[in-house]
This record gives sequence, C-alpha cells and structure tokens, in this order.
Amino acid sequence: MKIKSRKRLFIGISANNEIKNLLIEIQSSIQYKPEQIKWIYPDNIHLTLFFMGDVLLDYIPRLTKSLNDILDLSRFCINIESTGTFPSNDCPKILWLGISKGKFELVELFKKIEKAVFPFSTVGTKEHFIPHVSIGRTTKFYGKVNVLPFLKYVYSPIELGVNSVTLFESQLLPNGTKYSALTEFQLK
Repeated sequence: MKIKSRKRLFIGISANNEIKNLLIEIQSSIQYKPEQIKWIYPDNIHLTLFFMGDVLLDYIPRLTKSLNDILDLSRFCINIESTGTFPSNDCPKILWLGISKGKFELVELFKKIEKAVFPFSTVGTKEHFIPHVSIGRTTKFYGKVNVLPFLKYVYSPIELGVNSVTLFESQLLPNGTKYSALTEFQLK
C-alpha cells in the first residue's frame, strides 16, 4: 500500500447559499449541450485566493502557523454582481462571477497570503490576481458555447461577508473533485 506524502491544497473563501442558488438560475440562461459545460457542484463553489499545488504533509503545520500569523485582517464584505469568462469571450474555458465591492481588500488579502505560503507552494507566484468565483468550465470536445446570454445575465448583487479564510484540500476523484476544509482562519 502506497503512503500519500502530499496533499493538493488551496486557500479560499467559502460561498454562501445565495451564490449557490444563483448557479441554478444562470445555468438556465445558456443554451448548451450537457457535454459542453461542466458546472461546479454547488457545495464546491468558493473564491480561490491562492492555489498551492501538492504540498508535503510535513509542511502543513508550518504552513498553518504561517497563515495564522499573517491573517490579522479585519472582516469585510464583497459584492458579487457580474459574469465573465477566461481567457476570452471568444474562447471561453472558465465561466465566473465577478467581484465589485471588496476587490481592493481581496487583493490585499491575496498579497499577504501569497507571501506567507510562498515557501510551501509548488506553483509559484501569480503575476496578476483577478478576484472571481468560478462556476463552470467548458469542454473543448463538443463545439463552441455561445456565452453571450451568460455575459448579459443580470442579477441583484450578492453580498458575501468575508469572515474567515480556509485552507482546503482538493482531491481529484474519478467522479469529480472533492474539497475538504483542513483549517479555517477567522478574521478579526
């Protein structure tokens, strides 16, 4: 039996039920074949602050301490109120919800986290952090998806209180990805 020596980790903010419920509404706004878009399971929806990749199990206690030491920020709120795609609308791979209010605070939080986790991460640093909530991924094998209805979809802003940051494990399983909270860090 092989002993697992690493965990695939990321740091993020959990979504609230309003965001999860919005996913169902948005899915009905796009005409697509089921094979064209893989929607993120509602319980997995979150805002990723930093994806770390595979981290040695021995590093996790030091990583946790490092995060605990820097997460001395006050709680704040963000508004989720737009839609978008990465890398472009002509060739969408990721469908996301955008952030308006609270974007500056998220970027500051990202910078602190990036500095704290750099010694433990296997993916390196990001050039540019764009706060967003991923809700779906297109598959390239079943034709192009018309995302214009998604991009024009209008919904009331959803306020999300950022009261904590979570260290998650991401497990790639045959039936999909499973996220498990390892440690939750409360903000002041």
